[in-house]
Amino acid sequence: MTAGADALLGRELCSKCLLGYVFEDSTRARRGSVVPVTALDWKRTQSPRRRLARSAGLLQLTLALAVACGGDDGGGTDGTTEGGGGTSEGTTAGGGTETGGATDPGETTGTDDTTDPTTDTGEPGDEPSGNQLDQDDLFSCQGEPAMPPADIRLLDRYEWTRNVGSWEATELSRNPLYAIPEHRYSSYGEGESLNPSVLSLYLDVVGNAGTHWATGKYVNGRLRAVWEDPEIQCFLDDPAPTPDCTSYYVRRFLEAGVLYRPASDEQFDQLLLFAQEVLADELDVSERVETIRAIASAAWMSSGGLHRSELGEGAPDEHGRLRLGDWELAQAMTYALSRTPPGALSVFRKFEVGYTKGDVNGDLGGFVAAAADGSIKDPEVVATLVKGAIGGLDEARQDLYLEPKDDRHWENQGEYWMAKGVRQFFREWLDYGELASKPPKVEVADTSAWAGFEVEASYQNTISGSNGYENTLVTQLDDMIARIVAGDQDVFAELLTSRMFYTPATAGYQEGESSIWKTTSEMNRVYNVAQVTEQTRAARWIELPASERAGVLTHPAWLGAHALAFENDPNLVHRGKWIREELLCQDIPDLPLNVDAKLSEESQEQSARQRIMEQIDADPYCAGCHQYMNPLGYPFEIYNHAGFVRIEDHGAAPDGSSTLTNMPSPELEGPVSSAVDMSQRFASSDYAKRCFIRQTFRYFAGREETMADACTMVALEEAYDQSGGSFAELLIALFNSDSFQYRAPE
Repeated sequence: MTAGADALLGRELCSKCLLGYVFEDSTRARRGSVVPVTALDWKRTQSPRRRLARSAGLLQLTLALAVACGGDDGGGTDGTTEGGGGTSEGTTAGGGTETGGATDPGETTGTDDTTDPTTDTGEPGDEPSGNQLDQDDLFSCQGEPAMPPADIRLLDRYEWTRNVGSWEATELSRNPLYAIPEHRYSSYGEGESLNPSVLSLYLDVVGNAGTHWATGKYVNGRLRAVWEDPEIQCFLDDPAPTPDCTSYYVRRFLEAGVLYRPASDEQFDQLLLFAQEVLADELDVSERVETIRAIASAAWMSSGGLHRSELGEGAPDEHGRLRLGDWELAQAMTYALSRTPPGALSVFRKFEVGYTKGDVNGDLGGFVAAAADGSIKDPEVVATLVKGAIGGLDEARQDLYLEPKDDRHWENQGEYWMAKGVRQFFREWLDYGELASKPPKVEVADTSAWAGFEVEASYQNTISGSNGYENTLVTQLDDMIARIVAGDQDVFAELLTSRMFYTPATAGYQEGESSIWKTTSEMNRVYNVAQVTEQTRAARWIELPASERAGVLTHPAWLGAHALAFENDPNLVHRGKWIREELLCQDIPDLPLNVDAKLSEESQEQSARQRIMEQIDADPYCAGCHQYMNPLGYPFEIYNHAGFVRIEDHGAAPDGSSTLTNMPSPELEGPVSSAVDMSQRFASSDYAKRCFIRQTFRYFAGREETMADACTMVALEEAYDQSGGSFAELLIALFNSDSFQYRAPE
């Protein structure tokens, strides 16, 4: 929700109105003739349970303030899956004829008559941004100041669920705080707001927000901040907590469980007054759990709980910009890196596992300390913090303890980990994270060296992970990327050329060894691995043949995510479109409304190469756009729709040859023999590397780049090149840049 300085302050107050600010005095935050309902209006005669129920009812009365506040309708409630990077296939299995990509009428690109997703910067005017920019100009610093827009950012689904503690034994993960699907990345904040429909759904879950601040000492989901802090116990157990006990609990909860920063005197006093009111209405200590939930609901219906500020503090500089405050900066970095605030609660997941990362004061304590003492603005401190939080080697894989399907064996996933924000960046940029939600593949091993029910069923198990303890294709690609990030040298080139793949084990799942052997024994066939793979991490890491795989674009997870249901569907168009837009940072024209973008039914016995060459490449009208996608897609025809290596293609040898044309840089032009060959060419291209830097900027800065960020782009490239291709140094340079640390009220 980006706006000018005055509008931002008004919107902040407006958010308080919209959310009721239920523990706030009713003389504040008025707008027009509407006065927010306050918790202090509640009758003392009501029980905490009835009060908690009534809090939702009273807050419903504030829905009208959405109109008074002039809030927009952003913040999708359409069921979009978490972390989707802003596109959805919309293709149904069995169709097998859609050309996909920019020419697929079923694909959402986020473009309509009034909004171009590549200008998603929060800027109100017509300034070009994102893929509209000339990349050579963007990497040429003329001394212009970065002018990132000030913002108040609404938490997203994952962030909110993690901030309240844990989804264990609750429905908290069903909160409606979806990212706007039209955004290129889920980290973008522009346009995010709480409209009445979102707020109404939010009321259904917020009543459980305090569950884990009242959870029993031996219950899964308990919090270290609660059960390892002896000064909190009096509020949980005493029939009549002393004023000091109540005050301590309220401040501890507000600062370490909601705001994740020091509370202002006003914020603390308001919640404390509300807590005292709720306590006074208790019949006995048996109602304490409901009392805590009521207090938590009040805090989580405040703008401070649901939003984080990036407005800046202090006096404007010579460009009219404000620098982020210490806590604003700390939160901006930790949400970008880990999708959590500094001090994120440590959760007891289960008895055989223990706690997630962190101590009684939570995780990422270095950021807390640096914000508290002001050293968070020291570039060397930033470097140390980033290197400690970005990822690395962890045999226990504590980062996985709060995964939704975390009851499988973590030791079967790779030993390298990435911070959640880093992982989400790669999932969204490469757009493979939602593979399981794609239309199911038909005849997955068709045209490969493999066949049979066991191969088909085992492949489907690599998508769902429903049988056994082997991990999915998505997490296998996560592991591959995490190893590259942990190595932190020539990261971009390694992403496109590495032949070390983390594969599923099949030992112990053969016939006679397991009751689920039919769905697990052949899981490694998608990698064209013939032997049985032992159940060790060392055995799962396999260097695949140079003629078959090279980097993430040849990984079955990426190939499957950018393909339709059948092996001769126009999958090459989808894959080529991604290359043009996400690896070259160029836009594809929209599909004309009068074009029926389908391949003929009569050609279904032909290979995809034949179908597209005859029906699209040979048509001058279609080729006008497809010339930018198809040559980039043909190299992937050495794989089928599920990512298996082909041994034949409709009676002919697999053909991944192509001539790359209309490329943005001369070193990218010319013939290639396959996706392996093409990936290696991209890996050595400065132009493609710069696009990767731009994609990194977009996700971690939470917006599209503009020409005002040119000097930052130059600094990012210098940091990356001078460090030998370190992804950590790239992020350090970004976090220390003016583009990240300053905000410009309009």
